[in-house]
Amino acid sequence: MLIDRFGRRIDYLRISVTSKCNLHCIYCRPSDCPRSETPCEELSCDEIATVARVAGELGVSHVRLTGGEPLMRAGLEMLVRKLSAIPEIDDLSMTTNGQLLAERAAELACAGLQRVNISLDSLDAETYCSLTGGGSLERVWAGIESAQSASLRPISAQRGSGFQPDTTKINVVLVRGYNDCEIVQFAELARDRALHVRFIEVLPAGPAASQAGPLFYPAAEVLRQLRTDRLHREDRPGPGPAQVWRLGRGTVGIISSLTNPPCPSCNRLRLTSDGTLRPCLTDNTEIDLRPALAAPRPGPAIAEALREAVAAKPAQGAHLTGQWTGGPAMCRVGG
Repeated sequence: MLIDRFGRRIDYLRISVTSKCNLHCIYCRPSDCPRSETPCEELSCDEIATVARVAGELGVSHVRLTGGEPLMRAGLEMLVRKLSAIPEIDDLSMTTNGQLLAERAAELACAGLQRVNISLDSLDAETYCSLTGGGSLERVWAGIESAQSASLRPISAQRGSGFQPDTTKINVVLVRGYNDCEIVQFAELARDRALHVRFIEVLPAGPAASQAGPLFYPAAEVLRQLRTDRLHREDRPGPGPAQVWRLGRGTVGIISSLTNPPCPSCNRLRLTSDGTLRPCLTDNTEIDLRPALAAPRPGPAIAEALREAVAAKPAQGAHLTGQWTGGPAMCRVGG
């Protein structure tokens, strides 16, 4: 079992399988920002599976695949098969922008992927295209429908919370002046289509860090816009950082990374696509796993690196202490 020095049990590993992305979201890596990093050599599927297997032996039971855009990773289905075969991992999920999901959802589900979060920052095609630097809203909807058909559903449908909708999770990054006028529409989408919509505050990260201030919209405004008498708080929302309310057939979640940070209950480590462990999303501490992977007996060496990463977890992110200048792009870290 992995427990950090603040008593938090670490049972969640986020794995960035690639730093490549097919969108240019304005809060992540807008197209007019210069590239701050050179392409990296990505871990192989076998290397990722080896790290996940050791993590599972140490008590990690939740694994999420991220990017960049994970669907741009070659051999993703093969990786999912390898990860789903690890007995200690009972929750295998993925976050995607949905642009390539429609053609892949069924195969990923057959390979062992259990659930999916889909980024959808606007319900208006023109606004969505503007926010994402050219993304297609039509393709996202096709991906959502394919995910539902393939029974990719969130953790709340699996863990006996008393409310078990057959839903897909939708991530909405709140962006002032773009989608803050769509909060009620997104809530109605959750209510009527049995979707789990999560509203997320913008973090000042990567090449877009300097632009995040004017784009910031506090998550508390979500509840002020919604009729709170229709919302029913979920006591067991799952392994992630969201505060969750039931609404009709679906749920509404809020992740207040800046105004009400979930640091006291953080249960995760991050593995970047180029092989480093990050104890915290917004702390630049990194532990290189490649020497451990190359060791004659990689298992013990990886276990030691994981323990080192857990020991290095701070009480709170550097974005809350004024010691963070934006760090690497989210497409490398995995968000």
